Amino acid sequence: MASETHEKNGHPEPAKASPSKAFFVEMLTQDISLSDCILDLVDNSIHSLIRRENLDVMEHLIDGTSPPKVRAQVNIEFTPSKFSISDTCGGISIEEARNQVFLLGKPTVDKKHAGLGVYGIGMKRALFKMGRSICVSSNTQVEEWKINIEVDSWESSDEWDFPFAYAREKKRPSGGTSLEVSRLYPVITTQFGSKALQDILEKRIATAYALFLQAGLGIRINTATPRPDLPEIGGSKQLQPVRKLTREDGVDILIMAGITPATDRDPRGWYVFCNGRMVLAANRTDDTGWGVNEHPAFHSKFNHFIGYVCFRSKDVRKLPWKTTKEGIVRESPVYQRALAEMRIQSRPILDFFNRMYPDDPAKSEPEHKVFQQARGRPVKDIASAPNKAFEATLLRTTDDDLVSIQYKRPKRKIKKLKEAINKPGASAARVGELTFDEFYERHCK
Repeated sequence: MASETHEKNGHPEPAKASPSKAFFVEMLTQDISLSDCILDLVDNSIHSLIRRENLDVMEHLIDGTSPPKVRAQVNIEFTPSKFSISDTCGGISIEEARNQVFLLGKPTVDKKHAGLGVYGIGMKRALFKMGRSICVSSNTQVEEWKINIEVDSWESSDEWDFPFAYAREKKRPSGGTSLEVSRLYPVITTQFGSKALQDILEKRIATAYALFLQAGLGIRINTATPRPDLPEIGGSKQLQPVRKLTREDGVDILIMAGITPATDRDPRGWYVFCNGRMVLAANRTDDTGWGVNEHPAFHSKFNHFIGYVCFRSKDVRKLPWKTTKEGIVRESPVYQRALAEMRIQSRPILDFFNRMYPDDPAKSEPEHKVFQQARGRPVKDIASAPNKAFEATLLRTTDDDLVSIQYKRPKRKIKKLKEAINKPGASAARVGELTFDEFYERHCK
């Protein structure tokens, strides 16, 4: 039997290679968490704000200008049946909605602003992750538009575009965008019904957008309004933190590092920002050089170490962030350049901690004194100073400075000493002080 040949214009028809929409949706969303999806949508709102205000929340850190002030709001609301996010960040034009916003991947890269829009997949991935019924609307000061997406109908058709419900001119005092998702997937319904997701989002937003929150951006999650979480670096006349600004392939790299105040009880590490968006918080892994190339692995004696690495560029493709903006691309040439500098600048700080916790505690008294006197300083104050290496000037000691004496003796002997000095309730340390003082009075005066 002769094989059947399908021809068009004298040539065999090509083999079909177009993707299945269901496969496209599944693969796009399977490796991202729900909290990452929601932060992707917040990134989109902030990116609109950056373009509208020509906002650069890192400019004052790198260039020493006045900190920016903005007035805008992002509201996130969710229940087990619906998710919505709305903002007052300027809105999206009809032209952008028609030709850019819903494409998978960016056709062009905005090189005028230090923005947060990188790969052009965040909004699509977030919306498809949550549910089957989607509504997106936006308005600028001169026009408005709306698109409804019923995923079931869209998947069953051959058409990839999304039709407008309306797109028209309309004057308004300000611009903004709203997204709503319903007909949620069961696993998403469960997560939106748990308090755990609320807590996760509050903590992540407080850190990821700390610089934007400090600039005046308001973000509300249901009824909660996270405050910026940006740990301070300790400093004093005797203790000066690192400040090093360098540049690599069109990317500004600002490194600040030192110690946190003694009152800060949380273990710290490296904090990494890209265009003002935190992508690593309190990192203590090999992602930031710990335990790599003879650099020490993190140890509890380094709990008060803190470092900030801030990358800034108007070409967002050069920044070392992942598609989720949670984590860094270690192979990035820009990040490798920064990592080498991070190791150099942090080494004296780690040496200081090593001296603070030697085998003989008495040898660490000068370092402990300097550490205890350090007071927290806002990151912006350190950033505005000239480049400087870490410096710890130890305080001069005198014969009257207190030092620790530590030794161990059997409990039965300590008990007899308590009875001999008539101090049955005294601690072992107190017994040691009293017996030292008595011996000194008898033999040294």
